[in-house]
Amino acid sequence: MRVFYLALLLFAVSCSNRPNTSPLKLADNICQYSEWLRIFESDSLVTIEIVNPDLPKDVLVISLPKTGKFDRISSSKEFFFLKPITKFACLSSTHIGMLSILGLEKNVVAVSDIKYVSNAQVRDNFNKGKVRSLNNEQGISPEAVLATGAEIVIYSSFSKEFPNEFALRKAGVSCIPNFDWREKHPLGKAEWLLLFGYLTGNGKQAKEKFVEICSNYKRSEHSAAGQIDSTLMFSGNLMGDFWYVPGGNSFQAKLFKDAGLNYVFLNHKGTGSTSLAFETILNRTSEVSLWLNPGFSSKKEILRSNPKAKFLNILKKGKIFCYSHDPNKFWELSACRPDLVLSDYTKMKKASKNNMDSLFFYKLVE
Repeated sequence: MRVFYLALLLFAVSCSNRPNTSPLKLADNICQYSEWLRIFESDSLVTIEIVNPDLPKDVLVISLPKTGKFDRISSSKEFFFLKPITKFACLSSTHIGMLSILGLEKNVVAVSDIKYVSNAQVRDNFNKGKVRSLNNEQGISPEAVLATGAEIVIYSSFSKEFPNEFALRKAGVSCIPNFDWREKHPLGKAEWLLLFGYLTGNGKQAKEKFVEICSNYKRSEHSAAGQIDSTLMFSGNLMGDFWYVPGGNSFQAKLFKDAGLNYVFLNHKGTGSTSLAFETILNRTSEVSLWLNPGFSSKKEILRSNPKAKFLNILKKGKIFCYSHDPNKFWELSACRPDLVLSDYTKMKKASKNNMDSLFFYKLVE
């Protein structure tokens, strides 16, 4: 047994000193769509690499042996977990969604803010004192995390460094970034489901679920192929002095395209949002008859927030859809269920009374 622990220690030290470039063959990466998540699996070991989109040579490595139930050891750039993780502090609602897809809501012991949680079991566990509501990602205290018994903190890495990471790591809590929000392909976002699957010892189940999501997505995409609707559509709303629309290379624009929607700003390059003056919106959307994601549940709310919207023809003649009637549900599940988002979009093209009731995330804004 002493020999085993010595070998394990030498393994961890050698790994922590290795360069951040991956020695594994990228061809063996089981991730098909993600740019920032790589997973390699052998008979004895699973290796997960999380790549920082801003610093691609900065790679966090997670090693998961398929046998053994011993305590874990880790360095600043490598984690070696020897047993499934059962207690997560999830600082983004999408992380809760990933666990819920696997039926593992019980593994959530802390959230950023309970008021933004949709999952009924997590909310019930909060009411029972089993889940703690922390604070925003930049303001959580190590003491609050440690009080929950969390083994891992999953965070979205909106800033370069996670606050108090050193203190948490010193106390035995691993902090792992999740870059699903930086993915360009909708299925690339959903593929982060595999990270949660392997961490919890449910890698096989996660792979099966992801195959199902891909199959559903491809089915909807195939049905829309070659059927680009002549109906023009656009997305977004005015924030301050600018209207923000999804860039033509964003995951959202990819969803529009795969649904066969004729997105008027598809040629505006960029993977994030593009800011446009209201005058540009007014000129480019005069013939638009479908408006998605205005951020409000009623036309009155749209006008209250953006009085200039009264000049848009679509407010009188077109159809408007949004998820604002249940935003927590959308933000929690849409990243890991792009197949359901795509299905909603394809139904919006027909916009008949019959299929409006079957929308999963969206409702008609009236």
